[in-house]
Amino acid sequence: MARNVSVQTKIGFTIAAWAIALLLFSPILWVVLTAFKTEAEAIANTPTFLPQNFTLENFGAVQDRSDYFKHAFNSIVVSVGSTLLGRLIGIPAAWAMAFAPT
Repeated sequence: MARNVSVQTKIGFTIAAWAIALLLFSPILWVVLTAFKTEAEAIANTPTFLPQNFTLENFGAVQDRSDYFKHAFNSIVVSVGSTLLGRLIGIPAAWAMAFAPT
């Protein structure tokens, strides 16, 4: 039997959830927006939220300093491999726990 929850309670929980989500997402948003700023804008004493001049040269600088795509590819290979290995072990184990007689 489900309990009745008032509309005000639902709205309150929804507002609280959105506030927490925005609080947790704001550093990620700041990093993404900073990646598109010029170096002078990024280290300015009074930072702006949105970049004044969008630039992609920061991404080129990262690629020049280290082979970023190689490292990203290695991370993808490791994550896909570990996921497949986990499924290879987990699916038969789950089947055995669900259907094997005790």
